[in-house]
Amino acid sequence: MRVWKVRIATIALVAAGAAAAAAGAAGCSREAPDAIPHVRLGMAPRDVRERFQPGGAEPGAWQTALGAGDDTVLEWTARDPASNITEARFEFHLGMLVAIRAKTKDTPKHEEVSTTAKTVTVRTPSREGATITVLARDCPTHHDEAEGYFQRRGSAPAPRSP
Repeated sequence: MRVWKVRIATIALVAAGAAAAAAGAAGCSREAPDAIPHVRLGMAPRDVRERFQPGGAEPGAWQTALGAGDDTVLEWTARDPASNITEARFEFHLGMLVAIRAKTKDTPKHEEVSTTAKTVTVRTPSREGATITVLARDCPTHHDEAEGYFQRRGSAPAPRSP
């Protein structure tokens, strides 16, 4: 009889924990939605290529280039006119995604700057739609650019990493 009580109590605790985790994951996201679907700063090049979903039925064309020092750049160009994203540039520093620059067909009315403690996201209207820029605030390569956008929001600058 005692063994059954322990098992029932254990099952109840596990179920309560799973329910709490599911509720937290569903409703308490601390991050803004992805500016570029399924791609986040910090990913490796392989992850970006596997997860990037620009829309459209036909896959786009990828090109890899070496940047300065340890930097790598992946560039993507749409082949399908139905794709919402027409071009994307993914910039990596030491194998981690630190900047995203994309052209989309979205049409924001004005420039939008959103920030977190670690990122700056800028949506800028253009003739063709919009340009989206996502930058890591702690990346030494993009620090000045990210802080310039961050200052437009009227917030304090992030500490500069070594």
